[in-house]
Amino acid sequence: MREVVDRYAPVLKGAGFRKRRHSFNRAMPDGIVHVVYFWMAPKEPPAWTEVPGLRERLYGSFRLDVGIHVPEMNRSHEPRSTWINDYDCQLRRTIGQLISGNDRNDLWWRLDDPASSDAAGVGLAVHALPWLAQFPTKESIVDAYDRLGSLAIGLSPAGALDIADLSRALGQPARERRVLEGYVASPVPRGHAEYLGKYLLDRGHGDLVERIAIRPS
Repeated sequence: MREVVDRYAPVLKGAGFRKRRHSFNRAMPDGIVHVVYFWMAPKEPPAWTEVPGLRERLYGSFRLDVGIHVPEMNRSHEPRSTWINDYDCQLRRTIGQLISGNDRNDLWWRLDDPASSDAAGVGLAVHALPWLAQFPTKESIVDAYDRLGSLAIGLSPAGALDIADLSRALGQPARERRVLEGYVASPVPRGHAEYLGKYLLDRGHGDLVERIAIRPS
């Protein structure tokens, strides 16, 4: 894994990234951080059983993950340090998702395959870095959400709440309100409804609480 990362570290450093082991950070002028992570699959536990076609053994493989951390999208957690890890990102994509365009697709490369390093370089240059380049600013993230929605830009299903928080931070209350009205227009799972009600009250949109509808089980 170190050989693969060391091969592409100069490329990423040339693009403005800083390196920490297998992870790279690029701080953008308005505060968002782009992340590239070479993730090596961990060793499976002793009791783990492989099921061909359903649960494959991945140890000895790696993939590329990319993400974007937006400081104002902090309703779930805040990073533990100034270094941003992939799990600190609100917008996230794996290389398999980027290549296929399918959220459920995944792609791993074998470390013992000589072709894997080249394939990772192509994935980085053709898919990962161009995806990050679409989001140079906070405003570009909100605009992409308006066009494509949460899942298409790598946010969670509740990403509208993060976009609303970002809109508030950008001084755009009308957009914040519009995003929240759109979100409560669709039924949500029962477990999420309680959280959503508290979120709306905390943000000063208590009048929207009565519009929350529960999705049938």
